[in-house]
Amino acid sequence: MKNLILSLVVFAVLTAGCSQGEKSENQTAKDEPKEEKVMQASTSDISSEQLKSILSSYFSVKDALVKTDAMEAKSALAKLLESLDAGMEQMKSLTKQMHEKENVEEIRSDFDDLSQQIYVLAKENANSRDQKIYKQYCPMAFNNEGAFWLSAQEEIRNPYFGDKMLKCGKVQEEL
Repeated sequence: MKNLILSLVVFAVLTAGCSQGEKSENQTAKDEPKEEKVMQASTSDISSEQLKSILSSYFSVKDALVKTDAMEAKSALAKLLESLDAGMEQMKSLTKQMHEKENVEEIRSDFDDLSQQIYVLAKENANSRDQKIYKQYCPMAFNNEGAFWLSAQEEIRNPYFGDKMLKCGKVQEEL
């Protein structure tokens, strides 16, 4: 009986932490997204073809993390590296660092930083995009610090937890 009650309590806590509902007025500062680091993504505008290639590779990385597939993530990171040019040294360095990692959890640990850089790039080059992008947020990522990612689909598929909490998160912004 105690195990059943404990299981129900754990389920309730996980469900409450990942609810996609509206924020209440009584929400604490802890529930707000962690401070996002603003990173320089590029030094100039890029072509729509290059942006499309970068976003496609990034979304492939995200999808591989959702599936908890390190090899697929590394393959997508290699394609992302091919899409980056000389003006994107910080993103290149991070992508190389992620590509060198061996397991999904290590790759996930840097995915938030990559997402921030891709977000800046997508915002700076909004006129070069021909697709909607959804900025999605999970409050439970990184020990409840929270983290975001970008998606081509509105439906939540969490790259930080994969199938453990596949639908944990909410859309924060449409780009």
